Amino acid sequence: MHRKVAIFLFAIIVIANSPTSCIASRSLVLDGDDATPTSNTFYASEYAPTDDDDDDSQLKEAFVPEAWGSRPMKTFDVGNNNAKTQDDSHQAFLEAMGSQANTFNVIDYGAVGNGQVDDSIIQGSIIAPNNIGAWKNKDKWIQFANVPGLMINGGGRIDGNGAGWWKLCGNKKSHCQRPTSLHIHKCDGFQLSRLTFLNSPKNHISINSCNGGRVFGLLISAPKESPNTDGIDISSSTKLTIHTSLIATGDDCIAINSGSSFININGVKCGPGHGISIGSLGQNGEHSAVEEIQVSNCSFRGTQNGMRIKTWEGGSGYARKITFEGITFTDIENPIIIDQRYFANPTSVMDINKCVQVSDVTFRNIGGSSGVPQAITLDCGQNCCTNIIMDNVNIRSGVPNKDVYAYCNNAQGTSSFSTPYVPCLSH
Repeated sequence: MHRKVAIFLFAIIVIANSPTSCIASRSLVLDGDDATPTSNTFYASEYAPTDDDDDDSQLKEAFVPEAWGSRPMKTFDVGNNNAKTQDDSHQAFLEAMGSQANTFNVIDYGAVGNGQVDDSIIQGSIIAPNNIGAWKNKDKWIQFANVPGLMINGGGRIDGNGAGWWKLCGNKKSHCQRPTSLHIHKCDGFQLSRLTFLNSPKNHISINSCNGGRVFGLLISAPKESPNTDGIDISSSTKLTIHTSLIATGDDCIAINSGSSFININGVKCGPGHGISIGSLGQNGEHSAVEEIQVSNCSFRGTQNGMRIKTWEGGSGYARKITFEGITFTDIENPIIIDQRYFANPTSVMDINKCVQVSDVTFRNIGGSSGVPQAITLDCGQNCCTNIIMDNVNIRSGVPNKDVYAYCNNAQGTSSFSTPYVPCLSH
């Protein structure tokens, strides 16, 4: 007999005193009436719209557990009254989960610190509470911090149960605190793979201050109307690879923020959502820096934006050496947009004569249909956008017998073999 499981898991914080970290494969198995999915095999078509002739073989392979390899694991089955566990830590784990604590040290539940790696395997479902008042930590739900070599794998589901938060907060970004589902902080060389993230109150995944990391095989989903539910937010991190994932949310599929460099995004399917964005940068006069970003072989469907760089007036710093290549899209708004007036209401601390310098940005082998006539927007400050390159860009209207056009203000660069014509770039 299985009992219905409700997990009030507010945050898991892995605490490791350098150089000690946590090691041991642990599998969190939630087995009960609400524990879904029953299979660890996921298919692309179940989570995002795809063309009939799309080749999803790589995506399918990423979600098939037989290809993952096997590891010894410790299992905590919190849904089976008759479950047998490998040691007495199971009962301690259950007691902690039912307590009012919102911080857990995985070493207390079977992990062994050896200074090398922590390997966490999540199977089944981790579901946030319905009651907003039950949350103690309204900033982060699950957090891993200061764990070099962290590995979070599985085939399970992390459900943020965010509908109540969306109703309470609406689009208020700064005045309504709500939790991120998964926060990874200072975990150099981490890996996050083969998990499903649903309905986060705010952004689903936040990656901060990490040097080296690999993210793949993720399914991230929230309703199109859900506010501020970014798929993956990256900040102050370097040498990250994100590939072979499906992201469908109410905000940016991926947002790359200040302090980030050498980010490689490949084979991501995005939509609905707000596309893949650099920024926003330069908020409230801040100095921001982003460089060496490669986005390739990605697709967008029904998104509000495609490839976007967004900066505030009055900011400083740079966004440079950014390449979007091999991108396809269907019926999206703003396929290509550089917006240097993302927030155009200057305050007393802002010098609107300053700008974040956007340079060495390439759009190469880009093609698809735009749902709006203005398919390309390059709206830059004076002398703030240089060496913008359009190479083999082909954007057509998604509306029969309609044309598309480009809006261009203050951008400098070149355009070749591209449609629509971009008037401020040399040809």
